[in-house]
Amino acid sequence: MRAVFAALALALAAAVPAMAQTGAQHSYGVVYNVQARGMSAGDFNFSFNVNGGQYTGTAERRLTGLARTLMGNSQDYNYSVRGNVGANGAVEPVAYRHSGGRKGRVVNADFSGDGIVTTATPEMGMGNPPATEAQKRDAIDQVSMFLGMMLRPGDPCRQTIKVYLDGRSRFDFVLTPNGTENVNIAGYRGQAQRCRVAYRPIAGFGDPQEPAEMTFLFARVNGVNAPLRIEMPSDDAGVIRLDARSFTAR
Repeated sequence: MRAVFAALALALAAAVPAMAQTGAQHSYGVVYNVQARGMSAGDFNFSFNVNGGQYTGTAERRLTGLARTLMGNSQDYNYSVRGNVGANGAVEPVAYRHSGGRKGRVVNADFSGDGIVTTATPEMGMGNPPATEAQKRDAIDQVSMFLGMMLRPGDPCRQTIKVYLDGRSRFDFVLTPNGTENVNIAGYRGQAQRCRVAYRPIAGFGDPQEPAEMTFLFARVNGVNAPLRIEMPSDDAGVIRLDARSFTAR
């Protein structure tokens, strides 16, 4: 799970939202506090704008506190994406970009052709083995994943998400219902749907990856699925938890 932790942490039973049908403009945002070993370790912020059938999204990840003292800005990243929204709320990225990390690498992934084409400066390997075109088909980037979970009609805990992480690593998130949970966090107070999430590595990591299990919590807020909490195991920091400090849907 090291690659998933690095990219997602420091490294969610109603009608389709009206904007997907009417062409109205909407904005969505979620601000997460990242916790590791019971301590605050960083912030991960997402912002999306949807205008009719198109969307843009940005995200920013920053280490804070002791994690920043120990690691500096080596896990700080900026992300951006643009794409299309289908009539059923499905997201289809067109162009993805991120920059940051120890090398200040800039990665672009073009989703607009028959396959996904990744370029990077400085260059990077594509994992061993690299993801095949068949494995990349219908996959989305990890930023678009958050918007797709928000806009999905019906039960957010009944879906499989094909993710193409950081322009090279392919995995699936398989979500299944796992009851409900009362939450009291800064971003929401009340009952949330709990999803059991099976992490299934596919290709492109380079390092050996093992299947793992995660937990997502969702609540229905202003017509969308608010991803309130994400819990994931890590190799060396126990369970990493992302708690929503705020969630907006306008």
